[in-house]
Amino acid sequence: MHTETSLVSDLVRLGIRPGDLVMVHASLKAVGAVDGGARAVVAALRAAVGPEGTLMGYASWDRSPYEETLNGARLDEDERWAWPPFDPATSGTYRGFGLLNQFLVETPGARRSAHPDASMVAVGPLAATLTEPHRLGEALGKGSPLERLVENRGRVLLLGAPLDSVTVLHYAEAIADIPGKRRVSYEMPMLDPDGQVVWQRAEDFDSNGILDRFAVDGQPDAVETIATAYVALGRHREGVVGAAHCHLIEARDIVAFGVAYLEALD
Repeated sequence: MHTETSLVSDLVRLGIRPGDLVMVHASLKAVGAVDGGARAVVAALRAAVGPEGTLMGYASWDRSPYEETLNGARLDEDERWAWPPFDPATSGTYRGFGLLNQFLVETPGARRSAHPDASMVAVGPLAATLTEPHRLGEALGKGSPLERLVENRGRVLLLGAPLDSVTVLHYAEAIADIPGKRRVSYEMPMLDPDGQVVWQRAEDFDSNGILDRFAVDGQPDAVETIATAYVALGRHREGVVGAAHCHLIEARDIVAFGVAYLEALD
């Protein structure tokens, strides 16, 4: 069984440094059995970056009505009335992005951004800087926590997570100068300053397929395609943490690569 101490040693060996800003995408199953469970994994990550470092994760929301309201789809009035509003302090995280994010949200001092579907969580000195503001219509592109991750020279850690998990590449999709980028609309239930539920409509880039060629069922999307091409260059670090095969990537470098990749498409 792995321990917090052994995980810290593995993370340091991989290249995590004190003071790092790290966006982590984790598969706890891949890490294997850890004494103390997911909380020990969070503790090991925090110990590796130290008190000057910051951890970030993609929390999203387990009750996001994104699919139910996508591109004009509409819930009936009874469903809209019964749907819970998003509350960064109490709403659950989307388990499809990893169980670890829920433990990050529950970490004392954690900050969570206000965009329901693209909600990010951060713990550390840069937590507020990364998570505020996060407006509807600025999910993963300009004005988002991902932009601030890049600006603050953050790193991406795939802790046993697959290459299609490199969320910061959605920022590359948003800023790349390419024609035909797909956009979507959706609605989210928010709380207004008086605590009342207000459904707000948003438009944004399609994170499920920025171009038609990357929106084919059963085929890799742009994130997986670009990340696979990037790691083939060897500009990242790889190693084992616990039992998990891991990638450590400079966010600014992979975003620059992703923008150039997209802009070079025929």
